[in-house]
Amino acid sequence: MSPTTTHLRTTPNDTALLNVREAADALGVTPWWTRRLIASGDLRAINVGGPEKSARWRVVPEDLAAFIRARENRSRDLLR
Repeated sequence: MSPTTTHLRTTPNDTALLNVREAADALGVTPWWTRRLIASGDLRAINVGGPEKSARWRVVPEDLAAFIRARENRSRDLLR
């Protein structure tokens, strides 16, 4: 990967962005369902596609973790 490409796939804090398939794999759902979560606003994502191109979504790993935490039905302390 060239430095330019690497730079495009990172956020200011140097965290690699996830594409839709990677986010879907982490959630255990399909890429289609992940796009629905993005479209509904439930999952924060960044559109890296241009105005004349179709959407190409990227998800910051911290946003994916926050999405998962927000949907836990009980705190981790109770699981011990």
